[in-house]
Amino acid sequence: MNLKSVAMAAVMALAALPVIAAEEGEEPEYGVLVDKPGAEETYIYCAACHSERIVAQQGLTREDWIELLEWMVDEQEMEEIEEPDYTIVLDYLSKHYNTDRPNFPK
Repeated sequence: MNLKSVAMAAVMALAALPVIAAEEGEEPEYGVLVDKPGAEETYIYCAACHSERIVAQQGLTREDWIELLEWMVDEQEMEEIEEPDYTIVLDYLSKHYNTDRPNFPK
């Protein structure tokens, strides 16, 4: 198991904690990411390698998000995101972190 796989496993294990908290009546938390459908998957995949703040400061079109994800796989050794998670993450990023940057962190 390589370091990246270990890091991803750790992030996925930690990502379950907000779900447990939500079941107890508390709000789930994904750092600065807007808490909408797809936030959990996006947080799991993105925070495995870098802060979610890097994601939240972007303002990219859907096509640019696709290109960026491809670049991260090709050049940064990111594991490919398999379906259905790929579409969930892409839909989330395209909606909440598009060129109008509706959720740019304050």
